[in-house]
Amino acid sequence: MKSTAKIVGELVAQLTFTEEILECIVVTDGVELTLCSTHGLVDKSLIKIGGNDVIVTDVLEDGKILIPGTACPTETEIEIPAPTYLHGTIKAISDELTQIKDSRVRFQLVYLYEVLKEKRNRNPEINLGRQSELIMFFITSAKGKEELTRDKYREYIDPMDNLCEDFVDLLENSPIIGSIEETDYTIIPHTIAGFYDRLGHVNNFFNEEYSGVEFRISLPIDKNGCLECKH
Repeated sequence: MKSTAKIVGELVAQLTFTEEILECIVVTDGVELTLCSTHGLVDKSLIKIGGNDVIVTDVLEDGKILIPGTACPTETEIEIPAPTYLHGTIKAISDELTQIKDSRVRFQLVYLYEVLKEKRNRNPEINLGRQSELIMFFITSAKGKEELTRDKYREYIDPMDNLCEDFVDLLENSPIIGSIEETDYTIIPHTIAGFYDRLGHVNNFFNEEYSGVEFRISLPIDKNGCLECKH
């Protein structure tokens, strides 16, 4: 049986998007592109234009992003790659992040917290194979404590919230995931991805500071992954 961590990773890998460039304007600091949706893009996110890697300089309001350059691209759309997926204990992931040399992966992370708890079903008459209690974090590298809370929402929390909702949309359309009700999941914003008490966050999860949202869901996973098997 395929592990839940692997199934979640395969689902996260589907969080890729193609967005039409609705408008392009050359400005003082670069090239401003208007999109229908920026999904989970944040400053320093990676996108692709015409197959080439481009680092987003700034994510603005109203679906606008700023990229380096002095002329509008000839292409009519951009590609947004899937975020980096990590799963494991907090200590293991903190060590793993320290070893990652490519800093770009820190600007869109989906972290599945382990240890996982799930209920499994062996009844052959029921298509539902397991109900997994997941705790996930959609996070991105943050600048530091000197930022105002409203700035952290704009730069980190709101984009990660959008990416999390994209993930929920993906789950609802996946042939291996059972029916999801609105009461089955919870989203919690974190100005600092870390431990907290009633006064606020007291310690980061990892060696670096991240911001984003926590996503808790009771995820129903079917025994079979074919469309014909889903009820």
